[in-house]
Amino acid sequence: MRAEILAVGSELLDPVRQETNGTHITRKLLEVGVEVGARITVADDLALLTSAFRTAWARADLVIATGGLGPTEDDLTREAAAGALGRPLVRQPDLVDELKARFARFGRVMAPVNEKQADLIEGGTVMPNARGSAPGQRVESEGKLLFLLPGPPGEMSAMFEEQVLPVVRARAGGSVIRRRILRIAGMGESDVEQIVAPVYKTFTNPRTTILGGASEVELQLVAQAPTEAEAEE
Repeated sequence: MRAEILAVGSELLDPVRQETNGTHITRKLLEVGVEVGARITVADDLALLTSAFRTAWARADLVIATGGLGPTEDDLTREAAAGALGRPLVRQPDLVDELKARFARFGRVMAPVNEKQADLIEGGTVMPNARGSAPGQRVESEGKLLFLLPGPPGEMSAMFEEQVLPVVRARAGGSVIRRRILRIAGMGESDVEQIVAPVYKTFTNPRTTILGGASEVELQLVAQAPTEAEAEE
């Protein structure tokens, strides 16, 4: 099973801000045997987002997007994902009522703009968000899965752990992926390559990646196996 992750939000392209959701999701997916093939950050631009969703959907079995589910004009994840899948958005009256009730519990009246958070991709399933006002969505089609999750890490991580990971774990078939890193000092990247290439080229599992650095070379081994013990061998 191969995944791609989209982090949505122009603010995430600011050089002083770090995008952490993708790292968290990648680590958890690897633990259940799902490889992440691409992880990108996309600005709040409908054409760019729609293209990114369409490309990810064409290449991956699992697409997870975080962010862009708020009530403002620049929150475009729902619209972009729907456009990429060729499906309309359908406003859910019961979800509008739930959103209004949530605001009422805090002594507030919900602004009309929040109603867009009740727009569901046709054929999709609402994912409740106990920690915020932005519900998530799950869409399954062509044997593939799409999850739309809110951007704030406190909301995203809880929903991912509780509502996404169990589904993905079952779909992935129970395999696990483990990574081991060997650090080599005193040698260049090409020197390490000449020594280890005759060995690692004979294997497809584990996969080997060599990363050069200023003071050391990293030799990364990534293994996939039915059990954690086998992957660690």
